[in-house]
Amino acid sequence: MKTKRLKFNLFVIITLFLILSCTLDIEPPASMRFSASVTIVDTTATGNDSLVADADVMMQSITYGETYEATTNMFGVASFSGLLPDRYNILATGNRVSLTEIVIINGQLQDTSLFIENNGTLELELIAQTSTTSALVISEIYYSGAIPNPVPQYFHDQFTEIYNNSDQTLYLDSLLMADVEYGYVDDSLLHATHAYMFPGDGDDYPIGPGEFIVIAQDAIDHSPAPIRSVNLVNAEFEYYVADKGDVDNPNSVNFIQIHHKYGVDFLYSVFSNGVLLLKVEDPYEYGYDEFERILLPKSGVIDGVEYRDNVSELNMKRIDASIDGGLTGGIPSYSSQSVERNIDRYEEGRMILMDNNNSSLDFHVNNPPTPGWVEEVTE
Repeated sequence: MKTKRLKFNLFVIITLFLILSCTLDIEPPASMRFSASVTIVDTTATGNDSLVADADVMMQSITYGETYEATTNMFGVASFSGLLPDRYNILATGNRVSLTEIVIINGQLQDTSLFIENNGTLELELIAQTSTTSALVISEIYYSGAIPNPVPQYFHDQFTEIYNNSDQTLYLDSLLMADVEYGYVDDSLLHATHAYMFPGDGDDYPIGPGEFIVIAQDAIDHSPAPIRSVNLVNAEFEYYVADKGDVDNPNSVNFIQIHHKYGVDFLYSVFSNGVLLLKVEDPYEYGYDEFERILLPKSGVIDGVEYRDNVSELNMKRIDASIDGGLTGGIPSYSSQSVERNIDRYEEGRMILMDNNNSSLDFHVNNPPTPGWVEEVTE
């Protein structure tokens, strides 16, 4: 096995050459390129199950923006060739199916410098994290805000959409929506800036198989001039901040405020955020951190999606790979665009949305946003 050697000076020279090559449109010599094999290991399984076959592996070149994709073989190995020395993000996603559940397997290596001499093969091992699929999924997040046409920095049209991916009627009563702060990805608890609860006593707010519900920041019609955005007057729920003079649509059900650190509304960042759907028996059990963010258990997460304006910045993630192994977004703020979950398949006419617990794979950019439905994207 050849291992990675840190030859700093040589790496710098090659990197400078590659930059000049891009500028002058010079093809780098074949001798600069190398191969890599990435082995995906699931430490929660035993025997052959610990080697994750048929997993999708993606290598993203940070400097040059090139993306390489491969699928692992029966030994859990994905092979790549023609790679240039650079810093890479490596993402992997797969699953393990049993009679009772589907275990989602995600792994990542962030901002890793890869280089090997003599056109050889670099061998890497990626330890994956596991989670299970969700019956309820976050199907769309519109966070970017409206195009300044002419009103600048208008974000009151934001919404989140929830979809029932199962074949059973479920209940939203007492579930939480929250967003989390950066800097605590490895903490055992989530540090939430905002947390709001669906009302109800257990069976008041059903969501049937294949049904959507929309949660509006403000459940009003944002489509007339001068905003020219989405119409959310029919949103089933809204975040209502009574003590901030918020707009209240009496026909939309108000969330119960659990924690609201700042802002006149439950504002999603127009740049980056992690948005979570949780089931927690007592949201106040773990108290608050030193910056007045409420602490919530990761074990309560039903679904989570993380977005960022630069999707290559995996080192800046807010939630770990057991919840979301990737990043979606990559769109400008105030661009009237959303991120929407891909359609995986149909079962007896019912749409099943993709749920790899990896938003790099599960989501696409949607323009315009589609509250209450999912647009079928064709290649």
